[in-house]
Amino acid sequence: MTSYYVHFKKIITILLFVSVVIANYFLTNPSYAQVIKSFQKVSSTQGGFSEAGGNLMNGDDFGESLDVIGDLDGDGVIDLVVGAMRDDDGGVNRGAVRILFMNTDGTVRDLQIISSTQGGFTGVLDDEDRFGVGATGLGDIDGDGVLDIAVGAHRDDDTGPFGGSTKNNGAVYI
Repeated sequence: MTSYYVHFKKIITILLFVSVVIANYFLTNPSYAQVIKSFQKVSSTQGGFSEAGGNLMNGDDFGESLDVIGDLDGDGVIDLVVGAMRDDDGGVNRGAVRILFMNTDGTVRDLQIISSTQGGFTGVLDDEDRFGVGATGLGDIDGDGVLDIAVGAHRDDDTGPFGGSTKNNGAVYI
């Protein structure tokens, strides 16, 4: 068993060395130095967000979390879920996520807000729950043909199993 460990350790060392050499080549070679060719900012004033009905207030923390969720609307363009954990929709810092239906140029074509007052969300969010602190695409986990998401609310408070309340234990909504 010791000989396998020694060989494994040598292989890992060689792989790490090769990785460093390759990374160094790409970082120092001028033709690879400029990796970002272009970008599109999406904010309350840029990238089609406000034209699609997006509205942000100071301190909403839009972009706190984001993930690719796949092509939710079937138009061939990947869509995003973006959290805004301090969004005040329905109350102070309850939070929200926005599904951004994207154009091929990286601008927003349309959007759907999911919060305590919009988007058909039936979970109970209280002030300071901060729904949207984390958001990720899950694929179609229940097989209904609709892509699913998970959204974190790290300060969510629930009633405990014996009638008491929990304080900021957090929750994840699927």
